[in-house]
Amino acid sequence: MSDLAAARRARTVAYVSVSHALNATQLERLEAALEAHYGQQMQLNVTVDPAVVGGLRIQVGADVVDSTVLTRLLDARRRLAS
Repeated sequence: MSDLAAARRARTVAYVSVSHALNATQLERLEAALEAHYGQQMQLNVTVDPAVVGGLRIQVGADVVDSTVLTRLLDARRRLAS
């Protein structure tokens, strides 16, 4: 439903998962960075997920940027094992 609403307003939806609520300044900076990267207006759908220990996960369409602490630790583990 949110994808349809965003399409009507010519916006792209970014689904963001965070460990705690972002303040207004953080939301503005994130929105500006995503708009600069994708070249279009963004609608942020932010979800506070207790499973996210730190960092954030962003999904825009098929693009996923996962910079959560868990993902970084798993990546470090893989690098050390190889």
